[in-house]
Amino acid sequence: MLCVWNWRGVSAIPRHLRVGLGARIRTVSSMRASEIRKRYAEYFERNGHTRLASADIVPQNDPTLLFTNAGMVPFKQYFLRPDTAPYKMVTTAQKCVRAGGKHNDLDQVGYTPRHHTFFEMLGNFSFGAYDKQEVIRMAWKFVREELQLPTNRLRVTVLDSDHETYEIWRDQIKLDPQQIVWCGEDDNFWSMGNEGPCGPCTEIFWDTCDTRYAADDERRWLEFWNLVFMQFHRSSDGTLTPLSTPCVDTGMGLERIASIVQGKTNNFDTDEFQIIIRGVNQLQRNTQASVDAQTEVAYKRIVADHLRASAFLVSEGVNPSNTGRGYVLRRIIRRAVRAGRLLGIDGPVLPALYASLEAAMGSAYPELTERRDSVIAVLQAEESAFAKTLDKGMSLLTRIFHSDAAAKIVSAQDTFALYDTHGFPVDLTQIIARDHGWTVDVDGFNAIQAKSRERNRASWKSGATRTQISDEISSKMAEWQADGVSTRFCGYEIDPEQTLAEQHSRVVASSVLSNGDALIVVEPCLFYARGGGQEPDAGTVTVSAVDCIEAPRTLDVKHAVALPNGRATALCVDAQHAELRVGQPVVAAIDMQRRRGCAVHHTATHLLHAALRQVMGDTVTQAGSLVRPDSLRFDFTSTALSDVQLREVERLVNRFALASTPVNVTHTTLEAAKEQGAMALFTEKYQAENVRMVNVPSVSVELCSGTHLRTTRGVFPFQITSESSVGAGTRRIDAVAGVAASEWLQQQLEYAQNAAHMLNAKQLSKLGDAVQRLSDSNKALRSDASQWLRVAAVNAQAVATHATTLGANISTVIHILAPEPSAPHTGDARLVAERACHLRDTQSQTVHVVIQGTAIALAVNPACFPTVQAGTLLRELLSKLPGKGGGQGVLAQGRLKSAVTGIHMLPL
Repeated sequence: MLCVWNWRGVSAIPRHLRVGLGARIRTVSSMRASEIRKRYAEYFERNGHTRLASADIVPQNDPTLLFTNAGMVPFKQYFLRPDTAPYKMVTTAQKCVRAGGKHNDLDQVGYTPRHHTFFEMLGNFSFGAYDKQEVIRMAWKFVREELQLPTNRLRVTVLDSDHETYEIWRDQIKLDPQQIVWCGEDDNFWSMGNEGPCGPCTEIFWDTCDTRYAADDERRWLEFWNLVFMQFHRSSDGTLTPLSTPCVDTGMGLERIASIVQGKTNNFDTDEFQIIIRGVNQLQRNTQASVDAQTEVAYKRIVADHLRASAFLVSEGVNPSNTGRGYVLRRIIRRAVRAGRLLGIDGPVLPALYASLEAAMGSAYPELTERRDSVIAVLQAEESAFAKTLDKGMSLLTRIFHSDAAAKIVSAQDTFALYDTHGFPVDLTQIIARDHGWTVDVDGFNAIQAKSRERNRASWKSGATRTQISDEISSKMAEWQADGVSTRFCGYEIDPEQTLAEQHSRVVASSVLSNGDALIVVEPCLFYARGGGQEPDAGTVTVSAVDCIEAPRTLDVKHAVALPNGRATALCVDAQHAELRVGQPVVAAIDMQRRRGCAVHHTATHLLHAALRQVMGDTVTQAGSLVRPDSLRFDFTSTALSDVQLREVERLVNRFALASTPVNVTHTTLEAAKEQGAMALFTEKYQAENVRMVNVPSVSVELCSGTHLRTTRGVFPFQITSESSVGAGTRRIDAVAGVAASEWLQQQLEYAQNAAHMLNAKQLSKLGDAVQRLSDSNKALRSDASQWLRVAAVNAQAVATHATTLGANISTVIHILAPEPSAPHTGDARLVAERACHLRDTQSQTVHVVIQGTAIALAVNPACFPTVQAGTLLRELLSKLPGKGGGQGVLAQGRLKSAVTGIHMLPL
């Protein structure tokens, strides 16, 4: 946003410079977005910059952010410590997402020209390599010569106290002073936070020539490039101290500059977006949108934008869920699907448009093609799941819209029920409510959600302490990384079959935590802590007596954790407030039983992945894993496996194991590994020049940093213990292998033998028959019990009744039954529900509530009350009569906080 413009307007520009100002918008060139992206990278490479690939959208080692939302995010640590930057000049085209958290553009997308959930930020960065003069010169040359933007359509802003930048624009770039605008700190001073690097910035603007606005009206001008000069450090009291190594951070939105170069007033009219929107038009062919023409355009833009965001997020391993990044992704997908439905698209929306996304952006981002099948599978599964949710949610909302039309407010309780029970995002409820002229009690919803979170938080009593210690460790590790602490990991050299593994090492970094533990780094280091889903090593550290007054002490290593850059492993040691000095010699020993267990299950994970791809096809992609000493967990993209398929997967893994195939580990380049068919997880980041490849010949080739067996023999026996869903399109297998599997199978045998003994089955082979006989007997008993329950419900008499109204003046009768002798306080919930249903069927013109003790049930006859939800009425009643409950359309049940034995106890 610009400050007050101090400019003489178009008439002040000499006549020979007024090129193109007569037209409202004029195409500067026909340059496509892909060409702009390419020219930008090549231009700055020619100017000495190192071109880096985009970092992940999911920030690595930055818990403060949900997503990478700016081009400078991957380089934050280098702006704090420029001397540690591996490259002094860098250029990138960074994938960014702004949806969820502090930076959230989700609600504006489609309705404004330039809001997006996913966008690309072109940037060039200097960590002490060049100054203001150089970056301004490079930027201006790129704008004028590479993009060929005319000078008379450009304008810049500078901080009102930054005379140096003003003079560079005026004297060296030779820009007309009337095209340089002074602005205050709100517009032209940038900082990373309340403390840290900061400095003035200069922004370059484009004259859109929008004749609705005067030449000096800021709404006519579009900012497209920001050059930030990080030359100060701001302290907590606001004091600015000049930095010894100034840095430069620039950012130019690709979508925005493409709209300028292509002569468009809206980013969605640029070439890459239009490829996707044409795909939407094809899907919409022969259908009729249920919205007006203006809204139809907005919905097409929503679908195009959300396809980009969801596809890139899924390609990086984010899966739809109800928490964190997964919830943001779920909201994006579901908003796109709803927009598609309102456009008249009945079938798949995002999966059907994926080819359009590939056509638009596949050449720049080959991972869209490489991971096509797995991304489409996740999108398809989430759409299918949401189709049911959407139908259910719309049905419930329709009933709400008809039940209390006068209020026109969706209650907090109904909104939370839609969110918590049916997975209906609150913003989607707001959109649908707005379309019907209603509002949503968002404040009330937030209050209910906060209470729910507080209850969940309270259930984890040690959470605060754990978080504090975790924050301490993260802070200290970031400090050590900035100081260049590194060690050599020698744990790969250990044979998992060893019974003892020790290493004489020396402490190279040490710190005492607030809980008395010590955090240390030793050189060299035996302990594995490099991720890949594998739990870290445990063991001991023995402090040598040579450097200690006391006798040698053996300290337990609670866990090991790798520094963010992976160059060192820190050990959290139970030191009981004793400090371990830097330089102190120690003997590190790892728990070999734990190490072998992890090696068995990590190798088993690779064999399982290979078996799944054989049975289910090459679309199976790993979505996460957890390797423990006694088990493994493997998440993957797939449909559910049948029992036959699960047994086949087990058979294959055991066959691979019994072949005793060598497990070969080599180091090579990422490109060479891919040429050999190595599978790389898209949730992991690899160094292109050095990757670790684990190869089980003719079975599996994967990039992996974990510890493994020397041969596959130790994986036998392998047993799947469960298979389940963990989200749309994602399945999970839990399994055991090796000794752990033998122990698990022995335990299952004991369970079976005990069951056979209790059921008088002489042989295990007869156990099935015995269970069937017991099941048949139970079914007969339940049938008899149900018949007696119905008889009891028909004959149950209320000791008191009370007539009232609920909802939109709906006639309601509350029946209080006599206490149940066997449960005078709690009552019989089955009897209460059965009695309510009996009254519903025999006295259908009234809603009936039955209470016995703390048991409560409410029944509604759908023929008489077609738009009324029993669950909604029960929640209304429970707001006056404290308790919890819920239910479907015709019957709702719950429990009261206190038993009710008479009408006088009803606060009605």
